[in-house]
Amino acid sequence: MTKTSRLLLAAFILFAFTSLGCGLAQSVIDKVKSSGPIARLAGESEPTRRKPTARPTFTPTPNYTSTPTNTSTPTITPIPTDTPTPPPPDTPVPTDTPAPTDTPAPTNTPRPQPPTDTPTPAPTPTPDYPFIIAEQGNRVKTTNTGIWVLVAIIDPQNIPIGGLKIVGNQSPSGKHAESPLSDWRWSATNCLDCKYLKQGNVKFEPGPFEDGTWNIYVADGNGTQLSPIVSLSYSTDPQQWVWDFIIFKKK
Repeated sequence: MTKTSRLLLAAFILFAFTSLGCGLAQSVIDKVKSSGPIARLAGESEPTRRKPTARPTFTPTPNYTSTPTNTSTPTITPIPTDTPTPPPPDTPVPTDTPAPTDTPAPTNTPRPQPPTDTPTPAPTPTPDYPFIIAEQGNRVKTTNTGIWVLVAIIDPQNIPIGGLKIVGNQSPSGKHAESPLSDWRWSATNCLDCKYLKQGNVKFEPGPFEDGTWNIYVADGNGTQLSPIVSLSYSTDPQQWVWDFIIFKKK
C-alpha cells in the first residue's frame, strides 16, 4: 500500500469516529431535554422554540491516484554462443611423381586411299519408235465373251496405214497373240448406231476374258516393234468385261 492510500484510510477512520461521537452527544442531549423538569423549564421559557435539526453527516470522497500501466515488455536478447572453428584438415604430403617413361615413336601408317568415284550408270535410252500412242479411248462395258480391241493405225494426216499388225503378250500366263494385217481404209467399227462410235483399220482379238494383262504394240509384217507398249487389264468377272479403242499415229 502506498503512502497516499494509508493517509486516506486514516482520515476516513478519524472522520467516522467524529461523526459517531457527534451522534451519541446529540442523543444524550435529546434525552435530557425530554425529561420532565427540563422540558417544563424549556416550555415555560421558550414555548415556541423548535427542536434543533440534526447535522448532516458528510462522507468524504477519497481522492484516488491512477496507477500507471506498464505496457512495454523488455525483450531479452540471447547472448550469442561461440561457434567453434574446425581445425584445418591435414594436408597430405606430396608424393613423388614417377618419371615419364619413353613412348615409342609411332610407326608410319599408310594413308588411306581416297574413295574412287562410282560412275553413275547412264539411263537406258528409250527406243525411238516411229509410232506414238495418240489416243486411248474410254473402256466401254460389253456382253461379248471374248476380248477385242479396235485399233486405228494412221499416218500424220490421219489416213489409215495398211500392212501392219498388233502383237500382244499376256501376263501372267505368257500367251502370245497377233492380229491380221491392217487395211488401208476404215474397215473396222464398233457399231454404226452407237452413240460412242469409233472406227479403225484392224482388230485385236486374243480370245476369251481371263484374269491378267495384255501388253500390245504395233509391229510390221516381220514382228518388229514400231510403238510403245499399251497395257490392258481384264477380268473373268462379267461385270468387268470391257472393249478398248486405241489410235497409233506415225510421227
